Amino acid sequence: MARETTYSQTVATVAAQVRALVRDTVFDLLPGVLRRGPENPRRVALTFDDGPDHMTGRFLDELDRLGVPATFFLLGGSAAALPDMVREYIRRGHQLAGHGYDHQRFTKLARRELLDQCARTEQLLGGQPTGKSWVRPPHGSLDAASLLTLLTNNYTVAMWTLDACDYSDHDPASLAARCSPTNVQPGEVILLHEGQTWTLEALPGIVGPLQDAGYEFVTMQDLFAV
Repeated sequence: MARETTYSQTVATVAAQVRALVRDTVFDLLPGVLRRGPENPRRVALTFDDGPDHMTGRFLDELDRLGVPATFFLLGGSAAALPDMVREYIRRGHQLAGHGYDHQRFTKLARRELLDQCARTEQLLGGQPTGKSWVRPPHGSLDAASLLTLLTNNYTVAMWTLDACDYSDHDPASLAARCSPTNVQPGEVILLHEGQTWTLEALPGIVGPLQDAGYEFVTMQDLFAV
């Protein structure tokens, strides 16, 4: 029984890896979907989902101390509750983009509901300097219908290439190791989340070694120069 369970788990893991590989390949081929930046120059982007919240000020202070910009994907409902913090992101030189209004999976929303969530969030962000609205789907959850809805309504879909897994791994040292120079390539888009002390504590261990390895931190907008 134990052997059968291990085999089933292995098959499930391999199947998930194959699905992720196919998904990423499709994303890389689609105009309007951004995932990995250019390999030259040697630049990477830190991205943070799910803000603003009670810890946003601490994240912004730490990024100031480290001297690096980031891209923040904000929830519309949270932005409505903390409008001063939305302005603070911008004042400190960071890029803002949408992450839905209430963190519902886009695959669970009807077309009109999806567009309404994105439009309401975009309005609360005050527009985006790229001239085109950027959005990251909650949980990275997209299907053909939701993806087509976003692309045909002039949204840029911003994904990632390296998941720090800070939603399940609460060890700052482990998070930093996952984002170390041995695991990072030029053009990497690193996924992190606000509202978590372990993510905040991991930032120096992520930024320092990458800078020492010759990486420059930029916003996603600058990484893709759009």
